[in-house]
Amino acid sequence: MAFSMLFTYITSSSGAALISKAADPASDPSAPQITAEAAIVADADTGYIYYNKNMHQKMYPASITKILTGLVAVENGHDSDIITINGNIGEGMPSDAARIYLEDGEVITQEEALYTMFLASANDSANALALHIGGTIEKFVNMMNERAKELGAVDSHFSNPSGLPDKNNVTSAYDMAIITKKALQEPALMKYFGAKSYTMPATNKREPIAFSTMHKMMKNTIYKYEGTIAGKTGWETMSGHTLVTAAKRNGRTLICVVLKSSNGNTVYKDTRALLDYAFAKEIDTSSAQYLASPLKKVQAETTSNPIKNVPPPSSVKLNAGQKDKDMAGPAIVLICSVCLFILLISFGRKTIAIRKR
Repeated sequence: MAFSMLFTYITSSSGAALISKAADPASDPSAPQITAEAAIVADADTGYIYYNKNMHQKMYPASITKILTGLVAVENGHDSDIITINGNIGEGMPSDAARIYLEDGEVITQEEALYTMFLASANDSANALALHIGGTIEKFVNMMNERAKELGAVDSHFSNPSGLPDKNNVTSAYDMAIITKKALQEPALMKYFGAKSYTMPATNKREPIAFSTMHKMMKNTIYKYEGTIAGKTGWETMSGHTLVTAAKRNGRTLICVVLKSSNGNTVYKDTRALLDYAFAKEIDTSSAQYLASPLKKVQAETTSNPIKNVPPPSSVKLNAGQKDKDMAGPAIVLICSVCLFILLISFGRKTIAIRKR
């Protein structure tokens, strides 16, 4: 029992958050004073946390939920997968919910659903992906929660794939940084997460339509931030404004998560201030805190960094040729040992007979 448990899950030695505190307004006078209720800035490669404010406080994520939805989709589906819309996929959504108005019987690809989910923040596209991958919304949400836990999330519980208002759809700045860290490592997801524009081709129900990112730091606006490589916006009545941003400068890629900002201007101002602060700051390993490392399933072939050469006994299967080859050495040793034993007995008997004479 203990042996089988040993092979089930292995965590990295850098596990959960480590020593001391990352910079926050209370511990570092040079840290920016932001208006958002919670935030974090972390290194996308090492997980080093430069700044945190209430990073484990449970908050409503709004549409940044779609980063996890996209991750689960690309890990379990393919761009070319055909999705046929069944029924009114946007039924029950608030009237102001973002959507592209997918119609009953409309045929799209997973690629088209992912592009429109990230760029237009389309909630009906998120539902279409969930139904395609999970069969039902509920089953897909279970996949989301399971994946989040595997990545090291500790504060989250997702209840829908879009981030629409729901008191049970909660996360934290810390968990969203962990999810984003994984998203940045997946080229199949970065195709969408880092996209700035896309033209959806004509379907059996509509003409081609163009979309551009809603993230103002990724395009030519007053908020444009050099080096921004990916991002996702969010807003709903319960969450306020939320924003996830990834930016790369001088070989470093940073993740910034801002939750519950009061308006659409301060969410960008806070993000810029936090990124500027972190890019200018050196890593202090004597007082460090890191994002948790993901749990790794030893036997899971889809794990990004599988632990090799430690298969459990039940998984080792040999064909007839391999068995003969692997058993030949031990068999020869056994035969030689038996022969030697027989010779020793025979020699001992002859010695005794001679002495008797």
